This record gives sequence, C-alpha cells and structure tokens, in this order.
Amino acid sequence: MQVLRTNGVAGRSCSTRSNLVRSQPRARTIVASAVHSAEELNSKYGIKGAVSIESGNAGSTKVVLKHNNGCSAEVYLFGAVVSSFKQSSGDEVLYVRPDAVFDKSKPISGGIPHCFPQFGPGPMQQHGFARNLDWSIATTSANPNPDDADPTVELVLSESDYTLKMWPHKFNIVYTVALHGEQLQLQLRVINTDDKEFDFTAALHTYIEVLNIGQAKVNGLQGLTYLDKSKDPKNPETKTQTEEAVDFSSGYVDRVYLDAPNHVELDVGTGAAVAIDSQGWTDAVVWNPHLTMKECYEKFACVEQAKTGSPVVLAPGKSWEAQASFSVVELAA
Repeated sequence: MQVLRTNGVAGRSCSTRSNLVRSQPRARTIVASAVHSAEELNSKYGIKGAVSIESGNAGSTKVVLKHNNGCSAEVYLFGAVVSSFKQSSGDEVLYVRPDAVFDKSKPISGGIPHCFPQFGPGPMQQHGFARNLDWSIATTSANPNPDDADPTVELVLSESDYTLKMWPHKFNIVYTVALHGEQLQLQLRVINTDDKEFDFTAALHTYIEVLNIGQAKVNGLQGLTYLDKSKDPKNPETKTQTEEAVDFSSGYVDRVYLDAPNHVELDVGTGAAVAIDSQGWTDAVVWNPHLTMKECYEKFACVEQAKTGSPVVLAPGKSWEAQASFSVVELAA
C-alpha cells in the first residue's frame, strides 16, 4: 500500500495504486507552504527514507526525494525548481549556475525552472511569474516496496493579487515530481478555474550538466523547422535543421524547434546521454549563452520542453497536461 500525505488540494498523482490518505485542512485559496518552517512541513509531509522537507540554500525550503536505489532529487518550493537529480552513482544530471541565488530576490538560475504563463519576453516579466513565487505542497507519497518506491511530491500554485495584476485569470497548476527507478518524472497540469477562456505558453527551462559544451550535442531534431533567436529574439529567423545533431560550435545558440518528437537525447560528452521523453510538450528549445556567461557556459546545455510555437487555449473548467521524464543512457562506442 502506498503511503500518501495530502493537504486536500485536488490534483492528479502519477500513481494509480491504492493510497493510505492523511488529510490536512482543505482550502480553495492555497496558503503558501513556505510560510511554515521546514520542520513543520516535514512533520506533515515527510515520509521516512523517501521524502523529507529541509532547509536549503539561504534558508529556502526544499523537498528531497530519495529512492531506495540511491537516486535522489531536490525541489525548492520557491519557483518549484528541481535543483538536483542525482543517479545512484552520485553523479549530478542537472546544472545550477554559479550566479544562482536562493534568497527569493530573483528566480533560481539552473536546474529546471518554470516558464508560465509566458515563455520568453512579452507583456509581462521574462518567462512569466511561476518561477519566482512560492508553491505549496499538496501531497507526498512513496511505496514501501523497495523495488518500486517512487517517492513523489505534488506542488500547487494558484492566482494571487500579484499574478492577477500581470495576468487577469484564475488558475490552478499541479506539478508532480517523482523518482521512478533511475528516472526523474515530471507532470504539469494547468486548470482554468476562471469563468472565461485564457491562453498561455509554457516551458521547463532544463539545464543539464555536460563535460564540455564543445563535446555536447543534441540528437533527434534533424529535419525540423526551428526559430533561430540568436540574432534577434523578437524577430527570429526560420530555418531547417539539416545536420544530424545540433552542436554548439556556432557560439551562442538559442533555437525553438517546432513540432519536436517525444524523444530527444543530449550527448553530454562522457559516453553517456540524457534521454528526454515527453508528452504534451510540442516544442523543444536548445540554448547555450556562450560568451555572455563566460564563467559557466562550457559546463551546461539547456534542452527545454516547451509549448510555445502556438499557445494553449483553455476554456473554463478545462485542463492541459504535459509530462517529461529524464534518464541517463550509455551511448554505443
């Protein structure tokens, strides 16, 4: 039987097993979990050996998931940023930039930040507001079966006075982060709780660590149309990916690949690749800042899961869902 702890906020877990539910008070207007101490949250949502809520960098609260196989992941409540995903070997898959700050003065730079309800520049702040707000814990769960523990946290975000000033719509977002074996699984669900239609663009701005950017390349995008934003992000050139792999030899890279496949791989230059499988994310963004970030550009590449080529249009009471999973695979010699 799966152990599950909840605050009663309606969401959808990745798991379909029967649950032992421990309820917390239900509320339509979600109170940010960050107003409680990590210790208080851990007493409500912690699951021994699988899920813990801890004080992280700059005292910011994070959720730590630990699989029995040795894999782990960390998610900060500020921005719902997955800041770490480690294999059972202890090797880190994600990358957090050296200029990242965790004191909530600005979005966390690195890991997997959110872009919602706007990807890139536009009428509101860059990449929208979801990455610089405190999210709340809705549920945590884990299965005692040592072969299939699947430690999971479900985070939620809804409208506030702050968001309504920028984007006049009522919504709920449910974000599920889970470890399944040596795979990181992410599920994002956006629900229109307003009485009128709205549209949005979104992305998971995924930073992945590489041995050296000169050796990194993305496979799976050949033949696709892409928007090259490297010269003018507001007026990108439309091009076709003719080469088998996307490399970073041209310097600054900022491309939006339209109608991307569900499976792409980032060769990180070590003889291994990060395999990314997705559903619902129709586009893929490949980005590296090159010399605009001299201190770190050689150490990461961004391969982002996005819905930006055409916005999602959501009627009242309807929802949109997308998933992404990350795993490390060995490449053939």
